[in-house]
Amino acid sequence: WHRIPSETTLGALRELRWVRDGELSPASSTVALMLYVALHFMAENVLEEDPDGFPLATRVAAASYEDLMQAIGGKSRSLVSQALVRLERLKLITRVGSHQKRRYRLTVSQPGWFKLPCQAIVRSGVILPFGNFTLRSRHELHALKVYLYLAARRDNNATFTLASYEKIAEHTGVPERYMRKALVTLNLCGLLENISRERDVKGVTGAYGPNVYY
Repeated sequence: WHRIPSETTLGALRELRWVRDGELSPASSTVALMLYVALHFMAENVLEEDPDGFPLATRVAAASYEDLMQAIGGKSRSLVSQALVRLERLKLITRVGSHQKRRYRLTVSQPGWFKLPCQAIVRSGVILPFGNFTLRSRHELHALKVYLYLAARRDNNATFTLASYEKIAEHTGVPERYMRKALVTLNLCGLLENISRERDVKGVTGAYGPNVYY
């Protein structure tokens, strides 16, 4: 598991859309979320000084372009470059250091973290589900936004998340009409294990309540 800042992450989801922004392609929004996850998986706790000279705990990832391209399944250098620009504009990362020794300071929100599984989806430094993404469709961007929302809303003591389409759409900006396609994408790529609406006789999920996402 890796800790992801809840407020920072959820606040950015609605801002990433499948649109061209000047030189930034629509697909770079999808890659931005892929890199956001990868950088958090790579990051380490670092103690730095704030502008007043006081100690400041932060999270920093050291990675070359080649490292980032490999981590997200071999996506192009151009898309990685564009995606990093999007992350900077959203104030999710700050690039520090030289091109030869690039580091990425991750924006954190205190308090508030959620857990994202790493060991189950990473092999030899590659986030395997990301290798299945073609970057040709808005549905993959929607899928990643939904995935991060569901992870952020999962209770630490539960193996699932309860969420209605309405709530997911409200917090991610993914229209309800695209929700089923996003969930199918998550299921096929291996980020979601199962989706259920089974009745729970103990009353945890309710007879006809919202979907249960594992």
